[in-house]
Amino acid sequence: MKKIYLATPYSGTPAQQGARFIQASIIAGEIIKQGHCVFSPISHSHPIHKYCNLPGDHGYWQRLNESWLEWCDEVWVAEMDGWKQSKGVRWEMDWAEKNGKPVVMYPVK
Repeated sequence: MKKIYLATPYSGTPAQQGARFIQASIIAGEIIKQGHCVFSPISHSHPIHKYCNLPGDHGYWQRLNESWLEWCDEVWVAEMDGWKQSKGVRWEMDWAEKNGKPVVMYPVK
């Protein structure tokens, strides 16, 4: 069972954040159904950000996400709307490459 860190975009309007949370969670579920163990930082942190009044920006969550990146075997990047423009996704990909973690592009239907 691979340990997958699922990189997805998040920043945007509150409506975009909510839609991206739902899409990231669905993608994470698909990957779990494939037999992998998945950590989706958006699926994990969106409700905490929303209900605990914590910042939603990448800079705030970067330290926590780095611990999950260390844990994973591979970083999978969901090719969903906004991924190419996302500073967070770019940082996650760069971190993975610098630390010898494979980056796998995950096409979104």
